[in-house]
Amino acid sequence: NRAIMHDLGQGYVAQVCGLLAAFRPDLHVEILNRGNGGDRTIELMERWQVDCIDLKPDWLSVFIGVNDVWRKRSEMQGGQRFVPLAEFVANYHVLLDQVAAAGIHNLVLVSPTLIDKYLQSDLNLLLSEYDAAVQDLSREYNAIYVPLRERLLDLLPLNNEINWLGDGCHPTAAGHAVFAASWLEAVSKNNRV
Repeated sequence: NRAIMHDLGQGYVAQVCGLLAAFRPDLHVEILNRGNGGDRTIELMERWQVDCIDLKPDWLSVFIGVNDVWRKRSEMQGGQRFVPLAEFVANYHVLLDQVAAAGIHNLVLVSPTLIDKYLQSDLNLLLSEYDAAVQDLSREYNAIYVPLRERLLDLLPLNNEINWLGDGCHPTAAGHAVFAASWLEAVSKNNRV
């Protein structure tokens, strides 16, 4: 429940917090989870000032993109609209420009992951373009890039008995562990934790 400021949820953010407390208690970090399930960049832009800029974080991690693409599947049934790549990138630029203007310089951008278990599906192939855009944005804004999509693609064929993504998109407990480990690995590799 994001209405409760310190609710981290049950996923990778809570795991990152727990692992940092266990292995780096000297850091004295406070972690806030402002993620909303189902958000596209459009919804994120609407709440960005209150849920991000106003909090004046020392660090900011952004994980967005899957729902921008996922809506291509539900758009025809009257659901929220799909966000084309050019609009996704433009929206992301708006978000990151506001962050830079607010003096927030420690950025982590997490790659959008997968939509379904069929890795060659049209939406998964399209999502790879959004991941490439996030990589470009990471370079442009001097952000740490977390290659979560790549990590999942490496893991999926190794053991088909492990269910990393329950419905192809939403992570299981094992999936959240991969998300947390990938995030911590990318940040620590950049000597920032």
